[in-house]
Amino acid sequence: MTITAPQLRRLQVLYKQYEAHSLDTGSTREDRLTWASARIGRTIASFSDLSIDEGRKLIDGLQGALGVKLPSKSPRRRMSRRQGEKAGTEGRHDQIHDETTIAGDKDIRRIQREMDRLGWDQARLEAFLASPRGPNARRTTIHTLGDANRVYWALKRMGHLTDRKSA
Repeated sequence: MTITAPQLRRLQVLYKQYEAHSLDTGSTREDRLTWASARIGRTIASFSDLSIDEGRKLIDGLQGALGVKLPSKSPRRRMSRRQGEKAGTEGRHDQIHDETTIAGDKDIRRIQREMDRLGWDQARLEAFLASPRGPNARRTTIHTLGDANRVYWALKRMGHLTDRKSA
């Protein structure tokens, strides 16, 4: 069986990215075919001549070389409208729903990503939360989704401000 259309597109996109970052490959069609032939172990005249397994081998090799995360096999579960409203407005003054939600691991990971982006550790976050400018009225704990949202939005805003200053 020959390479599928989605595999072919993925291979072409990944090769273009690889070619832009690599010093040992060229951008011509002949360079691309020479590269693929060397990896597969047989001469190919076109990427369309590849089998599904050969295409997968080339794609996996390129993703590994580029450090590209493999796409998820299972699609993300969509939130209901109510869950989406709560996730987006909890912690704001114009909050739509009255009930509160306990912060989950996903919310804490989102805050951790922003802390990593800013180069902060846990002590720095706690000092910020305890300060008069802290988003949770000097509380250093994050219990609810509203708390997590306020902290995340504050860290995200600081990250954007530092990005602008460094540019």
